[in-house]
Amino acid sequence: MKITHKLAQDIVDKTMSILERNINIMDGKGVIIGSGDKSRLNQFHEGAAQVIKEGKKLEIYSKDINHLMGAKPGINLPIEHNNKIIGVVGITGEPNEVSPFGEVIKMTVEMMLQQEFLLKEIQLEQQARGNFIHDLISGRIGNDPDLFITRGQIVGYDILIPRAALVIDIYQFEKAAKQSLQAFKGSKEGEIHLQRLKNDVLKTIQGIFVDTPQEIVSYTGGDRFVVLKIINLKDSDEILRNKLFRIGKRIKNTISQQMKFKVTIGIGEYHKDIRGISKSFKEATQALGVGTKLEGAGDIYHVDNLGVGKLLAEIKGESQQGFMEKTIYSTKDNKEKKINETLLETLKAFFDNNLSISKTAQTIYVHRNTLLYRLRRVKEITGLDPKKFDDAVQLRIALKMRVYQGSDKLK
Repeated sequence: MKITHKLAQDIVDKTMSILERNINIMDGKGVIIGSGDKSRLNQFHEGAAQVIKEGKKLEIYSKDINHLMGAKPGINLPIEHNNKIIGVVGITGEPNEVSPFGEVIKMTVEMMLQQEFLLKEIQLEQQARGNFIHDLISGRIGNDPDLFITRGQIVGYDILIPRAALVIDIYQFEKAAKQSLQAFKGSKEGEIHLQRLKNDVLKTIQGIFVDTPQEIVSYTGGDRFVVLKIINLKDSDEILRNKLFRIGKRIKNTISQQMKFKVTIGIGEYHKDIRGISKSFKEATQALGVGTKLEGAGDIYHVDNLGVGKLLAEIKGESQQGFMEKTIYSTKDNKEKKINETLLETLKAFFDNNLSISKTAQTIYVHRNTLLYRLRRVKEITGLDPKKFDDAVQLRIALKMRVYQGSDKLK
């Protein structure tokens, strides 16, 4: 482990606030990298170099300072980590005055370094785990699946266990995170608060799976998190789907209740082998996106329940726009025949009630004749008869496209 200037100075500042004496920390070459006396920074300390070489405490008295470059009266002790000397800590003052503090300061510095080392180890482990999960859901397995499986084992996951993906969208999580950073004016504390917010969400989700440590939970960026849920291959498709919905509901309710966030979840199918996880993740992402656009945020959507929405996700926006212009939006020159919001809402209600005239009239509180008049107007404007199957299909898809594209305003 190498002691950095920043770490050394932090330790010096914290320790001096307790001891009220000048403290120096020297690196493995005997150079002062932390000191209460800033004028001594980056100077070579010959006494520290001697401590590193001999591996034992060195007391320097006033009479000795002319014989040791960069030294002042005090005591200097080796800083050890994993049985290796990685630096030296020195306390300025006559040895007979500061010696009683020597071992305590040495132990304090070593404990601080050990804590910093463990923190970095944890951060590196979390980073390695996060990188692995990102590669897994992105399908970046590489040419050697066995090597990738070994990577999983190193970070604690058996990726041969069958799993299906749930993608969790926390409404305005990223906005809340940005506001936190702005509140702290981009300082280190703001970044720490942001990380704590992410960790709180992760811990909340992980708490649901406390008895099943092989469940994979990770932050994927923006407003989103992912759960790679272990499944039972003996379950039928229907049972599996119901189980995943129950898990999704539990996640949604837990986050909503404990953290007061609005949550939407997309669920993917199970696919074989380790490459199948990325397919499930893409499906869950698609289910989340399409479901939110067509039905709104705050619900749970399975990729198999998207219906025509799954088809819409595959059609380019320009093509959808062109299709809408040829159906629900008038392409005729007569501006008086441009379809309006009332007719669009009537059409939607007509399709939602399975083309039933009586049920639709009851739903939108109009007389049967009024409904029939509106349907005739749709036919006059679009050239498509909502009561005919083929025409109804085109109109229904166009309405879905309108919602999917967010076309709330008529063009």
